[in-house]
Amino acid sequence: MKKILVILTLLMFVLSCGKAGGNGKTATFNMEAEPSSLDPQLLTDMGGFMITGLTYEGLVRLNEKNEVVPAGAESWEKSKDGTVWTFKLRKGMKWSNGDALTAKDYVNGMKRGLEPATASEYAFLMFYIKGAENYNGGKIKDFNQVGIKAKDDYTIEFTLSKPAPFFDKTLVMPVYYPINAKALDQFKDKYATEANKSIYSGPYTIEKWTHDNEVILKKNPNYWNAANTKFDTLKALMVSDFNAATNYFENKELDLTKISLEKKASYVGKPELKEVPDGRVYYLAFNTKAPGLKNKKIRQALSLAIDRKNLVSNVLNGSGIVASGVVSEGTKGENDDFRKEVGDLYAQYKNVNVKALFDEGLKEEGLTPDKLNLTLTVDEKGSGKKEGEFYQSQWKEKLGLDVNVETITYKERLSRAKSGDFQIVRYAWGPDYADPMTYLEIFQTSAGQINVAKFSDPEYDKLVEFAKKEQDNKARMDAMKKAEKILMDDFRYTGLYYEVATYLQNPHLKGVVIRAVGNPIDFYAAYKD
Repeated sequence: MKKILVILTLLMFVLSCGKAGGNGKTATFNMEAEPSSLDPQLLTDMGGFMITGLTYEGLVRLNEKNEVVPAGAESWEKSKDGTVWTFKLRKGMKWSNGDALTAKDYVNGMKRGLEPATASEYAFLMFYIKGAENYNGGKIKDFNQVGIKAKDDYTIEFTLSKPAPFFDKTLVMPVYYPINAKALDQFKDKYATEANKSIYSGPYTIEKWTHDNEVILKKNPNYWNAANTKFDTLKALMVSDFNAATNYFENKELDLTKISLEKKASYVGKPELKEVPDGRVYYLAFNTKAPGLKNKKIRQALSLAIDRKNLVSNVLNGSGIVASGVVSEGTKGENDDFRKEVGDLYAQYKNVNVKALFDEGLKEEGLTPDKLNLTLTVDEKGSGKKEGEFYQSQWKEKLGLDVNVETITYKERLSRAKSGDFQIVRYAWGPDYADPMTYLEIFQTSAGQINVAKFSDPEYDKLVEFAKKEQDNKARMDAMKKAEKILMDDFRYTGLYYEVATYLQNPHLKGVVIRAVGNPIDFYAAYKD
């Protein structure tokens, strides 16, 4: 009898270890959707940031306070004029295949990110570097003219075209990650498209990538800091329906996931519920090539017809902050929060008769509401469909306009937005580094596909460029405040809300950082007690 009890006890233990709350060597989290890419120089979405932040080693990382700390580089310094930055790498670092990880690998990655053929959407982050923009644009062909040099195996020198006081903050982004030349040569255009088509430099390697389903990460024994990597395995599931994800969590198949808004109330006051303002701004982008949308009054009416307080309170169940611009709350300005210093850029329109404004715009375009055939594109993640129905009802109620809503996959929504294949699209942007510039530079004329509505204004571009190089904090903040007002006044983009990410987290899961900058969920120092 005792033997039977022992066997049953052991069996229960083994079975429990297969679930999220098992023996502490495995954690499972929800990355929500198939990433657009897991190629460091090509990815653009949150899922890609989560995975590559664990599988590649940048020069620097962010700690739990979002401070820039050493990673591949153990130290760095900059010249007095702020234009030359020198990074010293750790010695003895290795790739997952055993190859030495050196300065040349980092330079290879950056060169690839700038090459026109790569078409990296994040190449613009390197435009602070001398010659980088001209190389990316094909104006110069010789990479030796770009201010990125491997001085020796363990030294990288950046020469900037102008001072950029926040340059080190941009280095957390994957476009700066190293590339193993051997792997790139072997896999060519298939590089990083499957788990076995890359070589990794971070604390984990990708063991398995089942597209549209899951990514399984395994501890990398060759990682320089492997002794402090606590999990043997990390599993990232792709569950876009947060109701389903909540059920997974309740069945102990997930340790961390965003919760469905419908079920949030049942967790209020419980230790599993985590609410974190994550700096992410959700907005609508209007394609001015679509019928009627070239008219600013029509765009303005569509924007102002949306009751954002109602949106946050009732549609999002309080999991958001009403947007008053595109720069989210939580970003430092001159002396206080940038958002507080600028104020609500929509307040001046509170007494506008949106129906009259809409009718004026229609008259100018020779249209009637029944002739204005518009489609709003949203994706299936989280509250996308629910929001789409809310905007649709607001436009019908306040403008008498019927707008079609199409719900597509997250990946397809990204693709179509960047290619301009939309009329109105619900889009989002999370900060890459802790400065208002991370929100504003994506709307410059030169920003490329990330500027999905193709906003272009010479004065805006001039102000943003000034703020990029200006060393005086007050002067650069003043320039960015003026730039944001120009952007909002155009109404090609309209802010909806700043996300308050609502997660369910296994109370035994410790050390995970949910942040507003860069990688949204960071397991670098995570463990289970």
